[in-house]
Amino acid sequence: MRFLILTSLATLAFCTPLWAGGSVSGIVVLDTPKPPAVDAGYKPQTVKPIQAEDVTPAIVWVEKSGITYPKTRVNEVVRIEQRGYQFRPAISAVQTGASADFPNQDDEFHNVFSYSKPRRFDLGRFRKNELSPRITFDKAGLVKVYCEIHQHMRCRILVLDTPWFAVTDSQGRFKITGIPAGDYQIKAMLPSEKNVQSPVVIHEGKTTQVQLTR
Repeated sequence: MRFLILTSLATLAFCTPLWAGGSVSGIVVLDTPKPPAVDAGYKPQTVKPIQAEDVTPAIVWVEKSGITYPKTRVNEVVRIEQRGYQFRPAISAVQTGASADFPNQDDEFHNVFSYSKPRRFDLGRFRKNELSPRITFDKAGLVKVYCEIHQHMRCRILVLDTPWFAVTDSQGRFKITGIPAGDYQIKAMLPSEKNVQSPVVIHEGKTTQVQLTR
């Protein structure tokens, strides 16, 4: 019996990770997003008033060249609604291999599409509560999404190879956990779509504090 208990404890110790990595948290100093690119004289005709866009946050991620990233977020499905004649959320991040749905919550047709090189698609026109095709993102890069009917509507999906990323809150605050200890680059895409970056050292079991600004 004693042998069995010792064997079980040894097996448990072998299977249980000895570390859970470190974290990084901090602040991104947000800038001003670009206004929507619309044709001169554009006047959308809508059944209900157009609601304001959500506050545009930043996307923060940690990466390192020459490593193979764990595929821990490839099964995630981001939900991006068309609601109040805006995409909500207007900014999302996914790992390569993850997907997105685009449900229509307005009382009019929308036509969601992207001509971005990392992922081109056109969902065609669909109405409220009608299922839209699920889109999978298999290449890293920035995917810019629009509505063919309403020019002012826009959405940004940043596809990343790394699983260590976060979207900030409206004040630019973020935290990313579960990063193996080591030297990395921490990067952020600002609301203006400009990027900032800085080296960062991740320590086992600790949280590194950073501030990212232009």
